[in-house]
Amino acid sequence: MVDRNLLGEAERTADRPAQELVAALAAELAHAPSGVGFIYEALERLVVEHDLADAMLILQTPAGRQAFRAGRRPVRGPWAQRHAAAAEPGLYTDPVILHPDEADSLSNLCAVAFRLEVLAHDASHDALTGLLNRRSFDDLLIRAVSRSVRYGWSFTLVLMDLNRFKQVNDRLGHPAGDEVLRAVGRGLRSFLRASDVAARLGGDEFAVILDGTDPELGRGLSERLSIATAEMIGWADVAFTVGSATAPDEGTTAADLYKLADRRLYEAKGA
Repeated sequence: MVDRNLLGEAERTADRPAQELVAALAAELAHAPSGVGFIYEALERLVVEHDLADAMLILQTPAGRQAFRAGRRPVRGPWAQRHAAAAEPGLYTDPVILHPDEADSLSNLCAVAFRLEVLAHDASHDALTGLLNRRSFDDLLIRAVSRSVRYGWSFTLVLMDLNRFKQVNDRLGHPAGDEVLRAVGRGLRSFLRASDVAARLGGDEFAVILDGTDPELGRGLSERLSIATAEMIGWADVAFTVGSATAPDEGTTAADLYKLADRRLYEAKGA
């Protein structure tokens, strides 16, 4: 959808290059590595090929309205804010240059790209915590081990088990247990560095890949996470047991690292 009051000039200037751009982008969508990246690429090419001052796409998603602006610029200034706040979902350009059918086609194409991005994220992430799921984490761990063996990069695999989680579920119910797990996910995302990776392996088990080989990194992380999680939910005593293994010194395969970290975790539980 576009502002129909501004389309007089667009209908006079709609041209074949706009149609060709839509067709070219449609052919490229299947190979785009990122749906969001595809949207920004489409806006940027639209701006360049038509010498526009600006372009912005408004999408209505299950999570709310999403605004994408050419050049990944923030939604600031009168023109951008007016469309982001009040306009119907659709493609907006400054000046208006596209025929309504072309604008709608490009908007729908970008909506499909965004939906593909969401589906890809959901397939690789745990729905409850927002962390990576087991399958995605295992893939990343295998690649991390390969780089470690080849280039000598050192990292630590940390396995974390939430203590007394069954008691929370038994005493307070599964919704309360889910809230604890969500708080753990928020805590991990807030603490980790850009080079670190976290996942929920299942149940109350979590795993982290930490850049570096100091075992204290894992213990320090679990202590901070225990405090932060308890503060976020306010009604549960939260603590973790951890086990870790470092690559490449203590393992040169993902299976070896898992086995060693898991053994150390259960030794710590027994202690």
